[in-house]
Amino acid sequence: MSSTTTQPPTEHLISLSDPPQCAVPAILGPANQVACFSLCNEKLHVDSHAAMRYFVHPQPNVDISVGYNQLNNKQRTFKRVRRLDHILEMCLKSKNSKELLNVDVITWRGIVKKIMLGEKMDLNVSFHNGILYIEEQGRREMYCDPKGYMGYKFETCCSSSQPYGPPGGKVNLQDQWNAAVVRTLGSLKVLLVGEVDCVDPDYIKNPSPENFVELKSKCVTPGEELHRHVDFMKWEIQSLLIGSSRIFAGFRDSAGIVREVETLAVRQDLEIRQPKIDWGVRLLHALFGYCAPESTRNGVLKVWRVQLRKGLELDRTADIRELGVAEVKMLNQRDGLRNGILPVFYINGLKEKLRKEGLDALRLATRRRAVVHGG
Repeated sequence: MSSTTTQPPTEHLISLSDPPQCAVPAILGPANQVACFSLCNEKLHVDSHAAMRYFVHPQPNVDISVGYNQLNNKQRTFKRVRRLDHILEMCLKSKNSKELLNVDVITWRGIVKKIMLGEKMDLNVSFHNGILYIEEQGRREMYCDPKGYMGYKFETCCSSSQPYGPPGGKVNLQDQWNAAVVRTLGSLKVLLVGEVDCVDPDYIKNPSPENFVELKSKCVTPGEELHRHVDFMKWEIQSLLIGSSRIFAGFRDSAGIVREVETLAVRQDLEIRQPKIDWGVRLLHALFGYCAPESTRNGVLKVWRVQLRKGLELDRTADIRELGVAEVKMLNQRDGLRNGILPVFYINGLKEKLRKEGLDALRLATRRRAVVHGG
């Protein structure tokens, strides 16, 4: 009988209606930037600001549709990383490696945002050496359509490669600057990594998340109230998680002309967002408690598939099952040697760091027991 037919069945992990197994309302600790990396021509540069851009005010009535027709199909296709490899390479190579690895959860900011918003999503999860690793299951190639292009063009028109430099340039779908922040979400210490559109020039003197600027554009119909069409909850949670304090929004017409811009402060009053934050923390806590006690099978890291389904606001749910051997092999077949979802280069590198730098493995084990038991 094949491994796929003998695998454990799908189990219920958590529903919004279940009694909380951790303290709520969950408290968000401050977001502290501890590292970063630049992706330039698909090459990773750890602790590098090479791809970082600085906020500049766009020209009035800028046309953000210009340039799309000059792109061929190959130029309109780009990759978006779903695996954790870039984050893990940063964790090994950064000058702040010890702080990056002194956490309970490592994942992309966008995943936690989707969890909090209750979006439908499939996740792959492994647990190793006291840390829960979470990545999204799904396609890796993206196609930039005209609507998507205008979003990227707006970002280009609002940023420069130099402080107070000229805005604009060609839209670059490949290069990006990612910041890594460590913060507490409830009782969990989490490493969140996400792309930062640009930074305020004050970042040079004060390199902290409060100087991150999120850039957003939205199409509106003339005469309509602008803010009615903006999903502030989505924008704010995305900004809040990485520690950004402001959003610069451009409101365009159907032809792509930005008719109005506005700076939106990320509100510090969490009351309206607290139920979504609590759901995210509860789910992460449930995952940690489920995966930590038996994270390996025959010496190999397990991989769990977590299915999040978006029901009514009061009916969010997540199910979990362990992937069979054949499924794990298929998941990893194009991505080099792996143990669970983790690349072998990372596991070996982490082991060497534990030996050379004295990362406290006992602390990790103690921390794991505390989180599992609700500490």
